[in-house]
Amino acid sequence: MLDGSVFGQEVLPDELRTNGAGSLKAVQPVKNLAMQSAIQLGKSKDNTLTGVVATPDGYILTLASEAEPLKPLRAFLPDGTSAEVREVKREDRLNLLLLKVDRAGFMPAAWGESLSLDIGHWVVCPTEHGSEVRLGVVSANRRAIPNSGAVLGVRFGLDDADVGVIVEEVAADSPANVAGILKDDLILAVDGKGVSKNEAVARIVSGRQPGDLIKIKYRRSGADKETEVRLASKSRVLMNWAGEDFGNHGTSFRTDNYPEIIQHDLPLGPMDMGGAVFDLHGRAIAINVARVDRVTNYALPVEAFLPDLLKWLREDRNAEKEKAKKREK
Repeated sequence: MLDGSVFGQEVLPDELRTNGAGSLKAVQPVKNLAMQSAIQLGKSKDNTLTGVVATPDGYILTLASEAEPLKPLRAFLPDGTSAEVREVKREDRLNLLLLKVDRAGFMPAAWGESLSLDIGHWVVCPTEHGSEVRLGVVSANRRAIPNSGAVLGVRFGLDDADVGVIVEEVAADSPANVAGILKDDLILAVDGKGVSKNEAVARIVSGRQPGDLIKIKYRRSGADKETEVRLASKSRVLMNWAGEDFGNHGTSFRTDNYPEIIQHDLPLGPMDMGGAVFDLHGRAIAINVARVDRVTNYALPVEAFLPDLLKWLREDRNAEKEKAKKREK
């Protein structure tokens, strides 16, 4: 294998192993449609989340949970400029965020339908900061994904401390681990509320969503410290509790609690979530909402969010018209 062959057969070079040029040439028309409606959102151009242009006048859909760490958001436009965005609607039930850029002339996605999709059907998604696309297939039956709740990713000791709750174990790659919390730390307060029982921490955290940021006050070696923790889905943390690299280059904060999903196997990363999924006719049929593991992505079908989207657009446009009338008086 060191000589570039396996059992005497030449192997593909690295640049052709992930959706090679020959495969992508067949979907060139879809590629153009997917890329022109993809937009990047974040504080800087080097760290962005994908979104999809929903209307010609600058309404953009993206993923609510993954957008939180990147706020205040800016939209990085295809012409090389960037623009401020206004938050129109956050819908936690669907994990969607609707934004508005005060510009016109966008090329929006053309919404299609997803009910005719079946296992094995080809789908296309934008990636590489909206500059490339990937090709894959629907890989499982559409279904609801139940809610496992939001967690820190720690196990606590017995409720035997006079003050606070003792951390007995921290899960690998968990929110607590990323925030720097260690075994034997004493958790004193969560979101400004003092805690002395395990159930008190669980109660506070259970009222929040994956992707939400909470403040933790803790004591280590006699010194009180504070940190911020970005919560994640309980199912995500439990899958990786033993440190298995099931996600490889990362998974989404929220990997469950969806009314219905389309599952596909495209080679995407967490920051590709929020972008649209296209059929081979170039129609947007879903929005990516979770990278779950190395071969699993969840996408919210268009039927699950389009009625809500149309309602949000109508409400916001009406509200903006009323504001304009008041300014004219």
